Amino acid sequence: MAASCQRWLACADLQQEVYCHLAEYVPRILCQGGGMAEHREEQREEQREELALQLLLLAPLEWFLLGGEPAAGLALLQQGGGSAALCGHVFKVGEPTYSCRECAADPTCVLCMQCFLASAHRHHRYRMTTSGGGGFCDCGDAEAWKTGPSCQNHTPADQNRETEEVRPLLAWF
Repeated sequence: MAASCQRWLACADLQQEVYCHLAEYVPRILCQGGGMAEHREEQREEQREELALQLLLLAPLEWFLLGGEPAAGLALLQQGGGSAALCGHVFKVGEPTYSCRECAADPTCVLCMQCFLASAHRHHRYRMTTSGGGGFCDCGDAEAWKTGPSCQNHTPADQNRETEEVRPLLAWF
């Protein structure tokens, strides 16, 4: 694994290197034929498979997604702070959903109660219904809304920063 890490740090095309690595190891780990074995042997095989999955598949994906050594990339992500740009709340059966009649791209575009109350849509004409369960809150999805795609909780971090910088200037007017 250490040799792979060094190779990834030095490579010019990390994406291509990770693709080649996955093309080699995914079939080896996940496409093994299993024979009949005793219970203990099965457990040992599962443990080896899990370790191989972690070291040979998941670790390279972490390197790729974080753009380098995972601990450093994770630290940078944590420094970024802020909240997620998309809510993604999954509705339970009977949970209230809110759709803005003025701004929703179509009637299926809905907000959860927390996002609705923290959005500009609460002052618009809206429709409240109960969920059949399983749908997602569309807060932060620009394609779901004509205007105001994000509530205050899911506004992208740079947009929040801009608002904080402009607010004192607006106080003068």
